[in-house]
Amino acid sequence: MDADDAGKPEWWLTARRLEADNQLDAAEALIKTSVPNLHFAEVTADLYRMRMNRLKASNDKAGALEAYRKARTFIYFFASMATSGGEGAALSGERDAFMTQLVAEFGADPGE
Repeated sequence: MDADDAGKPEWWLTARRLEADNQLDAAEALIKTSVPNLHFAEVTADLYRMRMNRLKASNDKAGALEAYRKARTFIYFFASMATSGGEGAALSGERDAFMTQLVAEFGADPGE
């Protein structure tokens, strides 16, 4: 793990280990059961953002791109779960900030 994991709960550390072992479905399921609200999607997006950075650093361009796409999918799903206009605006703002960070870390917006 890395500095981003300091002080995190055990379920997060387990999810990170599952991700590192390419057990992505298990990592996603663990996050969903451990975060019993719509923020599970945001946490899952962040897991894939970290995966993207790890794979990019190891020169796995295809893997990094796939992780980018998964992160994008989960953060857009997160924003789509708003139940009111005010919540929609707030979640969309979080989505946009996440996407700005994601694109910057990836190095460009690869599009669809």
